[in-house]
Amino acid sequence: MEGGIYIEAKGLGVLIRKPLLATDSPFTAADHLVNNEDKNRKSLFKSWKSKENHSFKKL
Repeated sequence: MEGGIYIEAKGLGVLIRKPLLATDSPFTAADHLVNNEDKNRKSLFKSWKSKENHSFKKL
């Protein structure tokens, strides 16, 4: 990622970067970044749990 201003979130060995737009407040941009990542992780977890449940039903 070159130049510009970026907002970063670090935690559990993961670094997420997103460009900070001129119209965004740093606080709301950080909040949206963390919220979007949380939604993505929950969705992936639910998908994984769903696949796990289906594999047990077939046995």
